Amino acid sequence: MGRTPFGQEGPEVSYLRSDWLADLGFLEETITLWWAGRDRHADSDGANPAAVFSALRTVDPAGDLWAGARALRDGLWALGDCHLRLAPSVMGAETAWLSGLAFAPTPEGPVLLWADPAISAYRAASVGDLLTAIDGVPAEKVLASLRLRPGSTPRQRYLFALQSLSHRDCLPGESPLPRRLSLTDARRRDLTFAPDWRVQDPAAPPPPAVRARRIDDRTGLIAMRSFACRDRTGQISDAEMARQLDAAFAGLAGCDRLVIDLRGNGGGRDEQARMLAAKLTGAPLVWMRHAHPAPYGGQLGRFEDLILAPTATPQPARLRLLIDAGTASTAEICVAALAALPGTVLVGSPSGGAVGDPVEFRLPRSLLGVFVPVARYARPGTDAPIEGAGLVPDIETAPGAFDLREGRDPVLDAALASFD
Repeated sequence: MGRTPFGQEGPEVSYLRSDWLADLGFLEETITLWWAGRDRHADSDGANPAAVFSALRTVDPAGDLWAGARALRDGLWALGDCHLRLAPSVMGAETAWLSGLAFAPTPEGPVLLWADPAISAYRAASVGDLLTAIDGVPAEKVLASLRLRPGSTPRQRYLFALQSLSHRDCLPGESPLPRRLSLTDARRRDLTFAPDWRVQDPAAPPPPAVRARRIDDRTGLIAMRSFACRDRTGQISDAEMARQLDAAFAGLAGCDRLVIDLRGNGGGRDEQARMLAAKLTGAPLVWMRHAHPAPYGGQLGRFEDLILAPTATPQPARLRLLIDAGTASTAEICVAALAALPGTVLVGSPSGGAVGDPVEFRLPRSLLGVFVPVARYARPGTDAPIEGAGLVPDIETAPGAFDLREGRDPVLDAALASFD
């Protein structure tokens, strides 16, 4: 007994080499026709779809659908586009695992950001400890080689590699890795322990997408962690996003200086990002500058501007947007649009550089899904691509290991100082 393509228990799936080759042929043609970032990543990363598919054709899944899925996942990663990737399998065949750990990149190297205090093995570790080895191999070497989720820029790939130490979606036949991590603290004392991988509880309530607080009478802070806001049942909900945004802005009434924290916001629904932007502008705004390929032609059309109608009254006098490598996709579109507002300053480190309007295609034999990004986006007022480049802050700063140990946020501090 085993899993069918639909994630249910049943006979082992028959996935012949002829099925594998048919799926590859369909996908290669789809990527040729629809992948909007093909030329961009050929120039920046040397992406070569023909070489990737040539290598994939040498793979023989030997009747194992999931062996084919794993090979396909790694082949797509090699093309270097965050949105060109294997989609979650139908009926949720993957198992989500959490380690209870989180790490962050710093100038000193990857450091511990959080450890679940309920897990006894982690109690000797502290925020700011340097990650030195993964399964006995130097950490930086492993992080440079992990192929778990594609990234559109080196900084985004590195961040995703770090995130894979916190969260893994494993296909059937896979187990979460790594098995051992080594850390060094500020006094150069070493600690090695096994990550305590646990299956994620699908019924756990989702964290809020929006958090807000007053810093002083004139200054408010809104943290936007996602544009895929979910309601209590776990379903993505525009109504819940509207409720959270309304509550946030009501609590900041009278603030004419706003800091919007979009660090770690990997995107989500365009509609939810527009809800935020509409509350921040009192004039029409170029929301996105985009181009799509002509159907079956494979050629990108001309850039077009999408205009966002204003609703904010009054507009904040000064706006600060916090960004980092985790700011990606819809969040980058939002930042690029809001950056054009008078009095707006970007603070932090360069964004992920990953936008593309992914569309899901189902492979004809396996029914596996593949996301293919079908649109190109430029910063409003220019033809400069966001994909593979990202947005560069006006004030560039990032936290170091010492800042994390001391609970400091130099990015937020720089944003607040720039108001003076």
